Amino acid sequence: MNDLKSVKAFIFDLDGTLIDSVDAHIRSWIIALNYLGIKDVDEEDLRPLIGLSGKDIMTKLFGPNIMSKFPRIRWLKDRAFLRELREGRITLYPGVMKLLQLLKRLGLRVAVASSTPNYMLIHILDFLGIAQYVDVFTCGDEVVRGKPNPEIFIRTMKKLHLRPRDVVIVGDTVYDVKPANEINSISVLVNNPDQNMSPKPRYYFRWIYEFIDFIRNEFLK
Repeated sequence: MNDLKSVKAFIFDLDGTLIDSVDAHIRSWIIALNYLGIKDVDEEDLRPLIGLSGKDIMTKLFGPNIMSKFPRIRWLKDRAFLRELREGRITLYPGVMKLLQLLKRLGLRVAVASSTPNYMLIHILDFLGIAQYVDVFTCGDEVVRGKPNPEIFIRTMKKLHLRPRDVVIVGDTVYDVKPANEINSISVLVNNPDQNMSPKPRYYFRWIYEFIDFIRNEFLK
């Protein structure tokens, strides 16, 4: 089992992990779909899929040809999401800023691996004031296979020049836990009420701010 003492970096998922944005994503997809005349998708359909890439979400809902049938759907969704951001409906989870500052003080590297496209991710990190704490990020448009395939995490580790065993992967869904376990990184689940998730994470915290004291105890012994 991996030893936390060997950890050199933390890789965070973005949506639902660092930022409270799941509801905003759901609203944005519904707005985009309604604009295109698709009215039969609701919150219950979308919520279990948030964390996958936009292409994979639409494919699971409508089949493999949806993106070619409606090529503007991603643009419409992203435009709606940016409006949510500008209007203050997307925020950092409590404790995130404090956690990132602590990791940097401890000399640990911080990365973000998100299904969010590059041009969106950069803007979000900057707008919410956490870009300065992120050493490396990998976006959904940099990989062929989205989560739960581990490709996005493996690519991030290559940028960090680290082995999976030296990295903690923090996320809020099984789409983060499953690939972390597969590549033998330390998996941490936060902001999710499901303590019985399968596969199970190495560590579970109901809210990400609860992770702060754990980090202090482990790295400041």
